[in-house]
Parts: sequence; structure tokens; C-alpha cells
Amino acid sequence: MRVAVETQFAIGTPTGLGVYARNLLDALNQTAGIDAVALEDPRFDLWRFDRRVYWDQIRAPVLARRARADIVHFTGGTVPAVLPSRAVVTVHDLVWRRRANSGRPYVHWYFSALQHILVRRAAGIVVDTNAAREDVSDGLGVDRDRIFVAGAGVDRRFFGVVRNPDKSPPFVLAVGTVEERKDLITAVRAIATLPDIKLLAAGPHTPYAAGVTREAERLGVSARVELLGYVDDARLLDLYARASAFVFPSRYEGFGLPPLQACAAGLPVVASDIPVVKEVLGPSVRYCEAGDDRAFAAALADAIAWTDDGFARINAAREHARSHTWAGVAQRLAGFYRTLI
Repeated sequence: MRVAVETQFAIGTPTGLGVYARNLLDALNQTAGIDAVALEDPRFDLWRFDRRVYWDQIRAPVLARRARADIVHFTGGTVPAVLPSRAVVTVHDLVWRRRANSGRPYVHWYFSALQHILVRRAAGIVVDTNAAREDVSDGLGVDRDRIFVAGAGVDRRFFGVVRNPDKSPPFVLAVGTVEERKDLITAVRAIATLPDIKLLAAGPHTPYAAGVTREAERLGVSARVELLGYVDDARLLDLYARASAFVFPSRYEGFGLPPLQACAAGLPVVASDIPVVKEVLGPSVRYCEAGDDRAFAAALADAIAWTDDGFARINAAREHARSHTWAGVAQRLAGFYRTLI
């Protein structure tokens, strides 16, 4: 079976979409009976709205036709208006429909109203978690039985991280695009009550980053908050090695890969107690109510203390992370693809 996998999101500054697409392609190519090919154009990335529309509606359909694949798998939650006969789309979340991020009206229209009409026409809809299946079923008005839960995996490199936390000063790490739904401001407020602890955030900026900077200034902790922007894989692994804890205050997710990577790397994790995150991370990390900066501060202080209970949590969370493999995702999707042929 020949499968064309949309990997354009791995070009340029790949965030979670790029990590998902590239790892899925590699895992499918190691799955018996699957010949997976990439749908991508290395000449441009998608970090601009007009480029994204051009890719979705013009360039991707051309490449899909040329691929002559049995299945075309769109991995970024958007599809062309004219779909291949056996098109599969991964809908990671409904950020725009749920208004979890702000944006211009035409952005909301394209990613919410228009795309959600188009996505319903796909032969198969894939999500990462059971919680996301409920969200997508409700948000798109699609029978949950039409939605396939495939999961996501952890790159094995994170299990090989050798921990060597910085001492002076120690820092808490956040990873992900700096946007409203990630709620980095809650992490800033938590850090403000923890003297001599820094917050480092790795991920591309949106206009929301300016609000994070202003809040750090208002609280007098600008010197202890660093927004690093996008970092490459080598630096990201180094940050996981040197951090004392990982914070994930997100208010809305479809999966939540960065804290799972932190679990794999042996970091104590403090995360929002939203259903999807609890499903992905399991029972061994510390959870706080979304937006409760005092609870996050207390949980981070406890995590950094490195108690016996903390070590037990870290080991249990790391074992839990081992159950999330890209090979497993590829095997599940291979079976799903076959039901469509």
C-alpha cells in the first residue's frame, strides 16, 4: 500500500505538527506492507497565512496527484477543497473553533468554518486522544465512530537524555509555541513567587509573547524569564537535560507532546489538569487547575525539591512515556488505512 504523508510542516521551523508528520512518515516506512512518500516542497515554510492557503489548496493537491498513492494523509488538520478519493486527515484539535487563540476574522473563517466543512468530507478522520475524539465529534458534528484514535509517539532520543540540572540558578522549562492557549502567563506568575528560579520558554512567538513579556515586567521578574524562540533539536535536548522541572499550563490541547517528552527525559512535570493532558501523561505527574498560578508555584516548588516521592513519580512517568511509540501509531494507522481500501 502506497501512502502519501503531508510533511510540509517539518520544513522551516517545525513545531508539533512538523514533529508529528516527520515521525509518522518514518514509522510508516518501517511498517510491513507500507510504502510511505512525503508530500512537501522545501522551497517555503508555512509560517504565514497566505502560504498555508496556497499549500492547502494548490500545491498539496498537485503533489498528491503526482504521488499516485492509495491513501493521502493530511497531517495538519486542513485539507484541499477537492479531496483525493481516499483522503485521511489528522485533526489534532479545534483551536480556532473553540477560540482558544485570538486571530484575524479571515483566519478564524478559514481554519474553523471552511476547513471544518471540508474535513467532514474526508474518507477518514484521525485524532491523537480519546478526549480529542469527543471534542472533534462535538465540534464538527461528526459521529464519534467515524473518528479513529491513533495516538502519537515520543522520539527515542528523549529517553537518552542525561540529566545535569543547572544549579545557579536552576530553571523551569516550558516548550511550545508562545500563544494564548498555552497560557505561559500563568507560569510567569508562578515563577514570580519562587525566588532564584528562572523560567525558560522554547518555541516560536506569536503576538501573545508581548503580553508575556509585559507581565514579567509588571511582576519585576524580567531577568528571570527568557523567551528563547524556536530552538533546534540539539539545543532542545540540552534544555531538557539542564532543566530542574517542566511546566505545562496549557488551557487547551489535542495531545500535549512536550510534557510527554519531559517525562521521557526524566524531568518532574507540572501540568494543567485538563482531560486530554491527564489522558496522555497518566497519574504520576503533578496536576494543577488551569490558570491557578499559586497551585503551579506550590507544585513546582515541590517538584524541584527532589524528594523520594518525586523520584518515584519521575520513574513512573518515564515508564508511562515508553508506551507511546511511533511504531505503535504507524501499526494502528496501517490497519485503519486498510479499512478504507
